[in-house]
Amino acid sequence: MSTINKNNPFKLGLLVLTSLLIACSWLAMPYFFQGPQLMQNVGNESRNIRAGNISLYLTRQLINTSDIEITATLASSEYFQFVDRANIISELRPDKNIIFFLNETIHRGELPTQLPKAVLHIGEKTYLPNFEEGPRNVEHHRMSIFSFPKITDDGEIIDLSSSDRIRLYISNPYLGSEKDMTFVASWDLPYSIPPEIKTNSYITPIAMLALGAGLLSSVLTPCLLQLVIVFSGVIAGFSTIPSSQNNSSFTSPIIRKKVLNIAIFFVIGFVLLYAIAGAVIGAIGNQAQLLFAEYSRLVSIISGMIVIFLGLWVGIRGRQNLTCSIKGSEKIKELSNKDSLAAIIASMGYALGCTACFGGAIVATLIVYVGAIGSALIGAGIMLAFAVGVAVPFLLSALYISKSKTIISFLSQNSRYLSILSMIIIITFGLILITDNFHTVSDLIYPYLGLT
Repeated sequence: MSTINKNNPFKLGLLVLTSLLIACSWLAMPYFFQGPQLMQNVGNESRNIRAGNISLYLTRQLINTSDIEITATLASSEYFQFVDRANIISELRPDKNIIFFLNETIHRGELPTQLPKAVLHIGEKTYLPNFEEGPRNVEHHRMSIFSFPKITDDGEIIDLSSSDRIRLYISNPYLGSEKDMTFVASWDLPYSIPPEIKTNSYITPIAMLALGAGLLSSVLTPCLLQLVIVFSGVIAGFSTIPSSQNNSSFTSPIIRKKVLNIAIFFVIGFVLLYAIAGAVIGAIGNQAQLLFAEYSRLVSIISGMIVIFLGLWVGIRGRQNLTCSIKGSEKIKELSNKDSLAAIIASMGYALGCTACFGGAIVATLIVYVGAIGSALIGAGIMLAFAVGVAVPFLLSALYISKSKTIISFLSQNSRYLSILSMIIIITFGLILITDNFHTVSDLIYPYLGLT
């Protein structure tokens, strides 16, 4: 086994840079594919037909004459699961509010400048909106949003199951009337979208691959750039054999195997995490986005603490001294098992923090372009396809490192220094999660890559 030529740092730097480029080869996706366009093309016609059917199912006509048309859509949680309005769900919160989209079209004269008055009737009780939004100075068409809280200011919980119907009253002085004209829309309770309307039959295995590729080339690029750096720190920290003897002939063969082993377990960690996240998103749909909006900071903090703990452990393990004795060999085997477990935890911890930081974007993307709602299998399949697209370059990079005598010898002879460096890298990115500076780092990297 040859050892590193300490007078030739250029060769070492070139080899390390090559391994990093291999690990980042997934970056070719954003340059060659328009992620949103790729996802939008998958079952585009089928998705549009389904979204239209669902919207139609939840829409009621208040009036339809040659002079005026008014329709109201009950934007339930199911509505947001299928119709391309997932980008505003975190603002409207259908889990906490009863939401209606009101469309007014007038063919004679102009619409009143003020928004309509909206009153919700449930049983014998009436409720006023806590939020209303829409343009006022329009001529012939207007779309407005009205939101009614499910818990009133008095602490009353609006129980939809207590009534068999809800009614929405809309009033405005239409058609030049001196007094308000009032129209009513009603929905029978309980309402449920028929299964045949919300089918996901157009999501084939090939479509899932395309959607995973689209996700890889758009939404999660910032997360993955930082994951590559964490991966490098884990490889450098967990693959070394702590020893003061710098016995390259003894440690190099072990390190060669450990590099691949650590890489495999690191990849398993984030692949599992993303597949589970996809399954959760697929199973509960827009509720996942609401959960991310509610708990993303907490998840990021917990993930950051886990990553920091593992960073500290890298520093502690680097201070050990494992010799060539039989007892030392047993310690190496025990340490290798701990390293494998730590690699999985570090990978899942950072990937979880990444998912929390970009949770809203992930869910919105899956809902808008994929419609993977009510199917944990579809959600997991899409995220699995995405994760494998990242995993393959990582594993190829580890294979390249394991074949390089120069890098392996360097890892063997500089274990303690590398442990300190790895500790700093891992702790730094743990702090990034805790302090919510994830996007800041990405914004610094992006301009140099020509990405937006």
